[in-house]
Amino acid sequence: MRCPGLLFLLLLSAPTWARPVPGHHLPEGAEQSVREREVDIGRLEADLHIDLKRQRLSGSITVTLSALRSDLHTVHFDAADPVVSKVELLGRSGAEKLSFDKKSRLLAITLPPGIEPGQELKIRIHYSAQPDSGLYFFAQTGNESAEAWNYGEGGRHYGWLPLYNDTNDRFSVDFRISVAKPYRVLANGTLIETLENPDGSRTFHWVQEQPIPNYLLALDVGEFVAVPLRSATVGARKVPLTVWTHRGDEASAAFSFGATPAMVEFFSSRFGYDYAWDKYDQVTPRNFSSAMETTTMVGFAPYSLSYQGGPQDNGPELNLAFPGWTTEDTIAHELAHHWFGDLLTCRSLASLWLNESFATFAHTVWNGHAHGEDDLTYQRWRYLNHYLDFVRESGVVRPLEYSGFDVSDDMYTTEITYFKGALVLHMLRRILGDANFYPAISMYLNRHQFAEVESRDFQRALEDASGRNLDWFFNDWIRGGGGYPALQVSWLWVPERNAVDLTLEQVQAELPFENLFDLPIEVEIRTAGGSRTHRVRLNKKSLSVALPVDGKPLMVTVDKGNWLVADIHQEETLQELVYKLEHGDLASALRTARQLAQDHARKPAALEALSRVLADGSLHWGLRQEAALDLGSMGGDVAGAALVAGLGDADQRIRRAVVVALGLLGGARGAAALEKAIEQDPSEEVVGAAAVALGTMQAPRADVVLQGLLERDARYYDVFRLAALQGLAELEDKSHVPTFARHIGPAFNQGLRLAAIDGWSRAAPQDPDLAAALKTLARDPDYTIRGAALDALGELHHAGDMEFLSEYAKAASDRNLQKRAREAAKTIREFAGKR
Repeated sequence: MRCPGLLFLLLLSAPTWARPVPGHHLPEGAEQSVREREVDIGRLEADLHIDLKRQRLSGSITVTLSALRSDLHTVHFDAADPVVSKVELLGRSGAEKLSFDKKSRLLAITLPPGIEPGQELKIRIHYSAQPDSGLYFFAQTGNESAEAWNYGEGGRHYGWLPLYNDTNDRFSVDFRISVAKPYRVLANGTLIETLENPDGSRTFHWVQEQPIPNYLLALDVGEFVAVPLRSATVGARKVPLTVWTHRGDEASAAFSFGATPAMVEFFSSRFGYDYAWDKYDQVTPRNFSSAMETTTMVGFAPYSLSYQGGPQDNGPELNLAFPGWTTEDTIAHELAHHWFGDLLTCRSLASLWLNESFATFAHTVWNGHAHGEDDLTYQRWRYLNHYLDFVRESGVVRPLEYSGFDVSDDMYTTEITYFKGALVLHMLRRILGDANFYPAISMYLNRHQFAEVESRDFQRALEDASGRNLDWFFNDWIRGGGGYPALQVSWLWVPERNAVDLTLEQVQAELPFENLFDLPIEVEIRTAGGSRTHRVRLNKKSLSVALPVDGKPLMVTVDKGNWLVADIHQEETLQELVYKLEHGDLASALRTARQLAQDHARKPAALEALSRVLADGSLHWGLRQEAALDLGSMGGDVAGAALVAGLGDADQRIRRAVVVALGLLGGARGAAALEKAIEQDPSEEVVGAAAVALGTMQAPRADVVLQGLLERDARYYDVFRLAALQGLAELEDKSHVPTFARHIGPAFNQGLRLAAIDGWSRAAPQDPDLAAALKTLARDPDYTIRGAALDALGELHHAGDMEFLSEYAKAASDRNLQKRAREAAKTIREFAGKR
């Protein structure tokens, strides 16, 4: 899933990627190779007791495996935190004790001599653990009961499960998990039985027969209640669907997850491969971060629960006019993983895009199906700009298939692995056409079901289905082409020849990892006689071509539909741009609105044209959001008047964009309008976005308004207090330290705690109580809080925190947290070196 920043374990080797270059650069990291296996695991049987009060587990696992080598004397399993007491080889004559050794996070088990390749063994491991990673315990807090849940993406399961822990092996699962009443255990597959035990506990027996990788194991323990959804009809089957949530949240769960059955049916049809699994359940545990596609039992964060008319954010992302991900996107994304990620799994993290880019592509395709192609067009536009802005700000580019990284977080870059990857798939879909693209997807799924895949497997399916050689595309966008093309476009009408002379030039820096691209480009020319689309191929630095026309061009659009992952600037007059804004399709109008703001910021005609778009309720809401944001960036009285008027719009999506834009606009008029929105707007997301905007512009009355908002309750994820804390953080005022300090504890949701950490760190970085608090939070049960605390410690630049960070990096089980501690220490050292 989109959990930017989750762990994955691969073997390391010496060479490194990335050397300093001007402008764009590759991320730094050691070259990784696909991990070698000693055995093939066929089945995992677990008989475990989970003690929520003591936050530990104990029992045994039985692993059925086959040797892959003739000289196999020792088998190694990943095991960071488990304390192993005994290992046995099970056979017909009973159990034979095996010697073992545990060090460097590996459990080494000595096998009897004479093991042959293909020979099946059953090994039982008795152990206990108080995990630091992979299985997370949360004590009872207020009205919330104790819970535990797992998160295995990136190899974290070595904290509680002594087993081979990488993506290139899969096995069936038989879980017998015992817990005290009244707690319930949820897991992969089918619940076979629930047993009442003499000690008052219950044992839940779950079986997942179809093989899955280690990281897709699911284990959730808590007081969950079931919210049944209608079954999905897939061929002749009825797939049962259930949402598990907490008492009191049933209505929100039914609303938020209500479209899931239709999604299952749509993806089964669209991908040409029926949903493969026995059931599809979704669960909303406490403190869960984002979502995770654990097979048939998917976990979602509490902020996934909303209501009719409530915020759509999977976040929330109150600084944005529209969230990068909606809850519906996320629900579709995790379901899509049951084709791309669960059914087919990337062979190593270097090919992660085959999981995450595909699931992101799928959730956008669902968006287009459920809400119309214009919504998909706007979503692609947002994703393109998220990616381009990320590269402009960070300079980081890399191919989608990439093996130069240190830990799994390095590969879960939202803007590259998710947004860019999905856009590349849309671009490929456009080039091949749906008639070739989707049969190739079906072929790819059928060929590699329940197996591991690499990029070449996908390329072969595409080529076999279409008859096309796609080396050029994969070399540019998958294996190479770390960045994106920047295109400079100009055109000239030549009436004597009834032609438009079009010039295209790639102006991006030519670096070893950012080559010239081979680009099929659609060019639409509109005249009084109608529109005609031409297809040109730019496969060198520049191209000049004459395109026939039947009269004076009214509009020339390069990259019709905005399919290219590219930064395109087309030289046009103000009058030409206004015409295109008013007469072009949605894709063209979105790009034109942005160019008007950038090239003609103070021109009355540009301001007036965008103001008309914002006010026109007949236009697509996405174009109106774009117009609002562009007016906010342009500034001035005309923009201000249009935005203030927009606060009265009936569509809360428009009002949210308007308050974000007013924050960009600034000034007394904008501040007054934001205060009014906070006080009067009926939408929680608009109030929240207005509060963040008021803080961002550091309005004179922001302090008192935001302090007042802290006292208001919200239906959705305590969003008023969250927005107030985020807005107060922008003021960087040490008088707010008591407010931030009060909200960092486990009584508050994860979003409030993260906002409080940020706010305190910005308001009083020299406060000794802050450093002490961050060190405590670095060991919080919530790993997202741990990571934020480590990052904040580094930004304090206190030399005295170096020892803590060094020891933390040595002791932590989670490799991503190890790296974050090292990076925090590096930040402190670099700051000291500049003084």
